[in-house]
Amino acid sequence: MRFNKLGYRAALRAFAGGLVIAASIVGARAGLIEEGDKALAAQNYERAMALYRQAADKGDVWGQVNLGKMYENGSGVPQNQKLAASWYAKAADRGNDWAQNSLGSLYENGTGVPKDVAKAVALYRKSAAKGNNWALYNLARCQAEGIGMAANASDSLKNYRKAAELGNSWAQYALAEKYATGAGVAPSYPMAIGWYKKSADQGNAWSQFKLGEYYAKGVGVVQSDATAAKYYKLSAEQGNHLAQASYGLALETGKGLKRWNKKEAARYYKLALANPGAPDWVKQRLAALGGAP
Repeated sequence: MRFNKLGYRAALRAFAGGLVIAASIVGARAGLIEEGDKALAAQNYERAMALYRQAADKGDVWGQVNLGKMYENGSGVPQNQKLAASWYAKAADRGNDWAQNSLGSLYENGTGVPKDVAKAVALYRKSAAKGNNWALYNLARCQAEGIGMAANASDSLKNYRKAAELGNSWAQYALAEKYATGAGVAPSYPMAIGWYKKSADQGNAWSQFKLGEYYAKGVGVVQSDATAAKYYKLSAEQGNHLAQASYGLALETGKGLKRWNKKEAARYYKLALANPGAPDWVKQRLAALGGAP
């Protein structure tokens, strides 16, 4: 399967929702960040926002990064991409790799700033040079697709591997796809399955779906309808429309499950059909169950 950009954007939104925690912050500013972390964990966004702002106003780089994330997501404040970019820029100028990567993403997409892919790539490079796994992934993606530069499959593969080894689930997915298809590497189902599993264990919905496919067909693994259904469900619950279709079929037939459940099958079919990329056969199966697309 070709890499799904919508899935990637969703991943970035999920990543942006997480808190970037400083490795070493001291004194009163550290206290503000720690209290902000606790407030964020309790979903008290207004208090978290106030605490991060205090730290940011005192010049704390992590307060600036977290404030940028809050504005980017609209957590505790109205969403404001321009302000997010402004705070990221303050931290990026001081060398913070997370801010550089986040600001690069805004420039790549023209969100809150004028679209400038060259500037985005430059920021990814700065962040990647410090070992930031998301920046390495973004740089590899740009190198693969020729975004802001000439495409370079060799450099892309190297950076995907670096990011994957640092635990980035999307880089792990991308690397698995390469081993599955033999794109720039010797094809290897064991390597592909290994990277899919690392990615799936971190909750990557596309890797979960692909593992469901492999177990359903018995490709590279011992065939298991039960394991396929397990991975389909995990992926479907995160909104993956292809997994929703496949899990719906498992529910309809009982394949890999203890029993069938046609009512639930119809519900998953409808969820899949809410996406324009749903397989055509889903409409037929839903109609057979007496449902309406």
